[in-house]
Amino acid sequence: MPAVLGINCYKHDSAAALLVDGRLVGAAEEERFQRIKHYSGYPARTIEYLLEEAGIEASDIDHIAFYMLPGLVFRENLAYSRHYILTERNGPAFLAGQLNAARKMRNIDSVLADHLGPALRARIHFVEHHRAHAAGAFFMAGLERAAVLTMDGVGERDTSILGTYGPEGLRVLSRSRFPHSPGIYYSTITRHLGFRPDNDEYKVMGLSSYGEPEHLDLFRSIIHATPDGRIRLDTGKLWIHQGVHTARFGEGAGDIVGGRRRPGESLTPSHQNLACSAQRALEEAGLALARWLRDRTDERDLVIAGGVGLNCVMNGLIERESGFDRVFPMAASHDAGTSVGAAVMVHEAEFPECPLSPPGDCYLGPGYSTGRIEDALTGCRLDHERPGGLADAIAGLIEQGKVVALFRGRMEFGPRALGNRSILADPRPASMKDTVNSVVKHREGFRPFAPSCLEERAGEFFDGCVNSPFMIKTYDVRPSMRERIAAVTHVDGTARVQTVSRDDNPFYWEVIEAFGKRTGVPVVLNTSFNVRGEPIVCSPVDAIRCFYGTGIDALAMPPFLIRKRPATN
Repeated sequence: MPAVLGINCYKHDSAAALLVDGRLVGAAEEERFQRIKHYSGYPARTIEYLLEEAGIEASDIDHIAFYMLPGLVFRENLAYSRHYILTERNGPAFLAGQLNAARKMRNIDSVLADHLGPALRARIHFVEHHRAHAAGAFFMAGLERAAVLTMDGVGERDTSILGTYGPEGLRVLSRSRFPHSPGIYYSTITRHLGFRPDNDEYKVMGLSSYGEPEHLDLFRSIIHATPDGRIRLDTGKLWIHQGVHTARFGEGAGDIVGGRRRPGESLTPSHQNLACSAQRALEEAGLALARWLRDRTDERDLVIAGGVGLNCVMNGLIERESGFDRVFPMAASHDAGTSVGAAVMVHEAEFPECPLSPPGDCYLGPGYSTGRIEDALTGCRLDHERPGGLADAIAGLIEQGKVVALFRGRMEFGPRALGNRSILADPRPASMKDTVNSVVKHREGFRPFAPSCLEERAGEFFDGCVNSPFMIKTYDVRPSMRERIAAVTHVDGTARVQTVSRDDNPFYWEVIEAFGKRTGVPVVLNTSFNVRGEPIVCSPVDAIRCFYGTGIDALAMPPFLIRKRPATN
């Protein structure tokens, strides 16, 4: 029974995943346990969860796969510093920080030994970062063969790889290297617009739909794809050599885009146009890379990973226009997903006789029994019902305009809530978007919400949408349906769709079906069960705390339903 533990930590979005006998027992992000968003430390609690879920001890782990080559990180930073880093005022401090992170990675064996004790006998493997991205995406897609596209900030030195994956493993056809980084490019725009880089990039994506591509020529000159399948940045116009926190516009570009927006300042049409221009240029570069792959390989399917792979607008464009038959962005495209990929690569190398079994979904985190949920409700002294026909009861509340949180089953792996840690509402009235943004999520009003739709009915509402289970691609809402589902139709007429199949999530499917029977619209508004600045809820107590800290009207924790009592004057 071979067991391979994959981990990533010490940069951002630390996570762990466990393969036992070729099956993915589980995968989760440490932030959910620590309750610190984008937590970067060692994923101790995630590892403990995985061992408990698998029913094994530390001594049963055969191999541990780490998502980075720390020696290469160390050498690359030293080499790069001679040309760019040490010449800047903050250069020595930046270099020291990078080398310290590499040192922590190199010492992961002692951290593991301290945590898991002397029984741990596993061999530790260091895996190249972008190869881990590629392996995770290919494994989770469950394909025999595929083309592979990764894009992020930077691994050891690479920012993108293009290649193919099949029984023979990964074949790399092209690489892009730092400072030619699509991830740091986009994070720099995020920071310039007054948001938090490595956290708020999705805000730029949402904001971009409100603007016009006023500066598209400028941003095309800053980022583009080359004829040999690489990303190229003009680092004179966008200086990113020390990463996003000291990045700046130069060579006249700053005069065009204007000064940085301070956090909290009003968003103007100029900001919207800047976001639109930067987003459009990224989309064009990503599409060009995908087309390059399609032209040079015989593959009909494409898998996408890396932090830039969370850009659902780019993914939708690639699906429509790249020439691939099917496009599979990984649900956990960001660094958390490398925990899966690293484990997959080591399993393939060490246990070729043991076939891997893709999970088919991303419900890979902790689940809680009825008894534990009831204990949490009782411990919090909460009145709760146990209604028959709970799915229909939830649909009825949503039809009445209530906002319902749904906590059930195993937690999703990745940044999207897909019906197990979700907040649900009526997608029909346009006003519901503002209601959920203001009294529940406490976030900016320009940000859109996603629809969850019965898979078999998706084509009626969303043009070209057949299968999109991970809410990671955008589609045009059919013009005839935009008023019917106004709360989940973005200002540009698109939606970030989740299709729900009866096989993958039967209870959530029943909720949506029941709502469809009541209203004629088999779609619900779905957003993650958390408030701004906090991770998605993990445990029953997390769910109860979030429920009572927001304007959510009811909390469904099957088989239980908790309703808030109306306020009295």
